Amino acid sequence: MLGTALSRLCSGMGEGWVGYAKADLDIKDAAAVQKAISEFALTGGRLVVNAAAYTDVERAEVEQEQAFATNDGGARNVAEAAAGCGLGLVHVSTDFVFDGTKQTPYTEEDEPNPLNVYGRSKLAGELSVAAAHPNALIVRSAWVYGPGGTDFPSKILQLAQRSERVQVVNDEMGSPTSSADLARGALALHRRGATGLFHLVASGCCSRYEMARDIATTLTLPARMMPVSREALPITVMRPANAVLSAEKAARLGVEMPWWRDSLHAYVRDYLGKAT
Repeated sequence: MLGTALSRLCSGMGEGWVGYAKADLDIKDAAAVQKAISEFALTGGRLVVNAAAYTDVERAEVEQEQAFATNDGGARNVAEAAAGCGLGLVHVSTDFVFDGTKQTPYTEEDEPNPLNVYGRSKLAGELSVAAAHPNALIVRSAWVYGPGGTDFPSKILQLAQRSERVQVVNDEMGSPTSSADLARGALALHRRGATGLFHLVASGCCSRYEMARDIATTLTLPARMMPVSREALPITVMRPANAVLSAEKAARLGVEMPWWRDSLHAYVRDYLGKAT
């Protein structure tokens, strides 16, 4: 999703870009990563954005080596190659580095405490990137949706087309973030010379149930959204109940993210609406 958003954004800005899909470049392959980034640098490239990740939260519990190989080892490969070629780096991480027990939005100063393998692998990747490329920009986001992948709005649409009632948890809070907004925000931070750790999510927050209800209302879906607690669903992997991140640090640099509902409605109306 983020790769799709970045390619569209760069094309719209008239910026030259090179993009690799997983089939074209496996970041676990250090030699292949070094070759690709070295060639990019020789053509005048300036910035590498690592949007690659192992993101299947459930499968990561049984494929721990694969998750760490991509989210930690692969991230380190990209960071080392970018640093060696003197290129800037934006590395993308996640709210899953937190345990979700805090009652207020998480800031960059809060201590991570991942609940699952995916979160631990992403946190390990953050540390590896920071060590390999001290001037990297590490951006944490949450509840990302957009064209180019399987996202929460698409899942709600599919469920609503198959059932009259859709159960959605109402005790998980987060900030639904458009991949297009994330791409714009990350590049804006880079242009302002930002390095180190930043949270970058949409303004405001909601529950998964509220998000689903907004999606159904925008698309005028006949299915009814039913709020339930996480305990009522067969969830096998713990997720942070509070995934709300504070993006105030980015805002202080002039990078302010749109309100979550505005971007969600635009995406659902203009993209998902065409699929119904």
